[in-house]
Amino acid sequence: MSSPSSEIFRRGVQIQKRTLIAWSAALVLLALSVAGAWPSMEKSGALEDFASGVSPEVATAFGIDQISSASGYLKGNLYAVLLPLLLGLMAVTATAALTGGDEEAGRLELLLALPVARRTVFLVRFLCVAFGLAVTSLLVWLSVYGSVVAFDMDVSGGGVAAVTLTVGLLAVLHAGVAYAVVGFGFGRGPALGVAAGVLVVGYLLHAIAPMSDALEPLSNISPWEWALGSDPLVNGVPWGGLALLLVLSVLVVAAGTHAVGRRDVRNA
Repeated sequence: MSSPSSEIFRRGVQIQKRTLIAWSAALVLLALSVAGAWPSMEKSGALEDFASGVSPEVATAFGIDQISSASGYLKGNLYAVLLPLLLGLMAVTATAALTGGDEEAGRLELLLALPVARRTVFLVRFLCVAFGLAVTSLLVWLSVYGSVVAFDMDVSGGGVAAVTLTVGLLAVLHAGVAYAVVGFGFGRGPALGVAAGVLVVGYLLHAIAPMSDALEPLSNISPWEWALGSDPLVNGVPWGGLALLLVLSVLVVAAGTHAVGRRDVRNA
């Protein structure tokens, strides 16, 4: 990075520091509480009773079809829905705030006065969000892996790393969607709405579409399916899905970066 870009990155990280700490703390506590409940849940047999009372289709949709095993427990209570959804919302809100929110409030004017291209200002702001997501994902991985070791859970460290990586990249993709919406000039509100909508629709296609023979092919277009469809906690990194997430992320960020260079930046 050039010196102006480094300064923009530093300021972006500083601006989101409190929010990043809050999100990271909340997600780490979630991971620790889920993993920490495993020993008592395993001994009580409550998980087997719970699984037997749910239809196979619904269990699969919510990732609890193998909840009585250690890997199935982590998947159903953390990685299938909660962590991807919360990390995705973190990504969307942070991106919309650092780009569209600051533009609407006029806080980007000082940065735009620096000897650096407008596209670079916005792109570095996106990289600040990606950095925050990487830090949070790393902390969650350390928390889950530490718990797996501490409670002697039958889960591989590589599987924990694989599923945390794919969930993190899924969040980056949705940050990219919010960034692209802002890049085309639609502002913070539309960015939040569109990116959150893509996040929710993607989950519905991944979880609900397979219940219907007619809708099942639609699950293949869901980023959630690319990230989690092959159960990376058990089977390792889904390289094909990972490539799709990376390619689509690059495309939406490139589109947003190109668009912002071709429009006027709004003043407060």
